Formats: sequence, structure tokens, C-alpha cells
Amino acid sequence: MRNILGFRIRNLREIAGYSQKELAEKLNISNVQLSRYESNNRKPDPDTLILIADFFQVTTDYLLGRTDQVREFNFTYSSDQDIKFINRIRQFPNLEQFINDLLDHPDKMKKLQEIWKIIRTD
Repeated sequence: MRNILGFRIRNLREIAGYSQKELAEKLNISNVQLSRYESNNRKPDPDTLILIADFFQVTTDYLLGRTDQVREFNFTYSSDQDIKFINRIRQFPNLEQFINDLLDHPDKMKKLQEIWKIIRTD
């Protein structure tokens, strides 16, 4: 897909449940800029691309269409359903903090990865 960057930005925004205005405010860019990125009328500069990737906790390679795999919490995700699930986790700060705390404990993280394989649906 040639215009994958705009598609992926819009898709991530919609999955996360943000309007263009809300996301633009969170990224500290104008709504017009975001709209142009999503419609592929303009490409974000490298710093803004990194800002968007960091916000959604995806790689810039994913945004640019160089890979279909999304990385987050040391897991590899391959579907929009995975991204949607992670964004739901973010709605519960205690759960997100619990998962972030696990990142410092490789043995516990391995257990969480095993659990993830069980509850993940395709």
C-alpha cells in the first residue's frame, strides 16, 4: 500500500478512540497538520514521526509500512486487534502500571508472555 503512513496513523488514532482534535492536542501539533498526515497530503518530519510512534508505542518502521509487526511491552503484535487490546489496557492506569513494573522482571515477563499467548485471539 503506497499511502500506508496516513492510513496507519488514522487507524491507530481510531483504535485508540481519539478524535483528530484530541490526538493533535496530545501530540502538540495542529489539527490541520494531523489531517494532512492522515490524508497523505503531507508527511511528518522525522521528529514528529518519532513523536507519533512513541505516543502509540509502535515503531517508526511500522508507521512507514516497512514492517507489519508492532512492538510494545517487549511483545510482538501483528494485528490491529492487538493494538486495540493494548489501548484498552491503557484505560486502566493500575493495570498499565502493573505491566510496566513487569518489564523490570524478566522471569515474570516471560510468564506474562505465556498468558498473552493464551488470551490473545486472532
